[in-house]
Amino acid sequence: MSFAVEFTTGARQDLLKIYRYIKADGRPETAKRLYETLSQACDSLSHNPERGHVPSELEGLIEMLCRQIVIKNFRIIYQIVGKVVIVHGIIDGRRNIREMMRQRLLI
Repeated sequence: MSFAVEFTTGARQDLLKIYRYIKADGRPETAKRLYETLSQACDSLSHNPERGHVPSELEGLIEMLCRQIVIKNFRIIYQIVGKVVIVHGIIDGRRNIREMMRQRLLI
């Protein structure tokens, strides 16, 4: 079964911020490769979105089931709704994911 992958505004901004930060650090090729890697990982959720797991930090925080896949140091946080995968955030793994998602989802 194929799923549609959609990005929230926050997730799209996360991807651009990551790209811009690394590019501004003087590493444009690294920024481009990471942007492509993260984008492809998100797109790959269309084929097997259930492969991700529920982050322990988010268990019991929200009523909707969010999952994550980890790419390099980044967590791609998403939700499966019917035949749609909604990417809620692409977050540096060192950040407080519970607080970030609480802010994003206004919980």
